[in-house]
Amino acid sequence: MTWPAAGLRAVAVFVYFVVATVWLPDFVLKLDGIAGASAFVRDAVVSALWMAGLAGGLVLLRRAQRRGVI
Repeated sequence: MTWPAAGLRAVAVFVYFVVATVWLPDFVLKLDGIAGASAFVRDAVVSALWMAGLAGGLVLLRRAQRRGVI
């Protein structure tokens, strides 16, 4: 694998994790239905979304590793 290809793959992994674990939970937290809910519901929804984004990223990384993509 060349350095530019590895760099692009690293950027793609970084962008995925930023979007899935930072931007998306923050976006959902600002939605009217979630923002108006109790603190427990807000925390539960955002935590579940964060965990799903993290777990999904780890699964995707493992599959990419098995296929030799990364």
